[in-house]
Amino acid sequence: MDADREHDARRAAQSPKVAILKDVARRARVDPSTASRILRGDDRKPATAETRERVLQAAREMGYRANSVARSLRTRQREAIGLVIPDAANPGFAEIFRGVQAVTAKAGWHVIVVEGGPNAAADLGWDRLVLEGRVDGVLVLVATIRDPMVKRVAQSGFPLVLVNRRSDGVAGSVVMNDARGSEVAVNHFYDLGHRRIGHIAGPPNLDTGRRRLAGFRDALRKYKLPARLEWVAVTDYTEAGGARAAREILEKSGKKPPTAVYIASFMSGVGAMKVFKDAGLDVPGDISVVVSDELSLAAHTAPPLTTVDMPVTRMGEIAAEMLLRAVACEPVSDIVVPDEPRLVVRASTARPRSSIEVGHRQTPHADVERK
Repeated sequence: MDADREHDARRAAQSPKVAILKDVARRARVDPSTASRILRGDDRKPATAETRERVLQAAREMGYRANSVARSLRTRQREAIGLVIPDAANPGFAEIFRGVQAVTAKAGWHVIVVEGGPNAAADLGWDRLVLEGRVDGVLVLVATIRDPMVKRVAQSGFPLVLVNRRSDGVAGSVVMNDARGSEVAVNHFYDLGHRRIGHIAGPPNLDTGRRRLAGFRDALRKYKLPARLEWVAVTDYTEAGGARAAREILEKSGKKPPTAVYIASFMSGVGAMKVFKDAGLDVPGDISVVVSDELSLAAHTAPPLTTVDMPVTRMGEIAAEMLLRAVACEPVSDIVVPDEPRLVVRASTARPRSSIEVGHRQTPHADVERK
């Protein structure tokens, strides 16, 4: 009991002054009952869009959130953390959730998953998660390099850890060695005899995309291979985005397309492979494909995909551990998961048909599994 009181006192001392509901209502020029309904998402007595936005803006500016700490004092029980993902349809996030769940379940916590992203409705969903005090901390997978919403929440003192992302001015993140993952992919292509290697990169406003692109370019320099602009396209981490990027590479390359392409996300790889095949290219006979992230679906595509197995589950575990420590008022840090990316070889990669035999060598420092 004394330890609980000491913990609560320490957290209160370290936390900034928190606005109360009446403060928000006063700034928004509404009754407290109206402010409460809007912040709870209670639409039984709808407010106008202008009133709703005025209340939410006041809450954001004042750093208001429903007093989950006070609730915890009454119950002596922490309740939940939030996990904000960009796209619920992307199976890659299930692997991160598995790692998060392994840690939170053991600690007796619940996880509330919400979808956030580049639209107002999604942003509002996870903003409310924080504002309404439904969680005591949040893991965020949607942060851009310069993300005002994430920065605002972090500066309010609310426990927050970025996962697979870093954002300017926000401390507390867990990422993978994405540059090394790109190197593993290029090593594999080079071993097979490929010298025309392309890349479908992630968005430039996400540091994962930047790190994977930088690692790809470094690997090309290591082998003194050409870094042709027409062999690189930038897109989002979706199937449709991968398809757009693949069409762009083929259109810009003309009669000299790359013979191998490393794709920065699994779903982008699925879209790109369809475009390659629709264009009459055989995978891997005409163009070899490696994608980032090892998912169970990789064995069931046509052909089965060669992947760079990144430690996404371990990343989720480390991030959840850090967030639970942050809720207990311990400082956050920026971590790169030390686990080495691992190549999983399937049928989407092969020697180029037109290659000159250069002799096979073992890929340096890469853990290779053939399936």
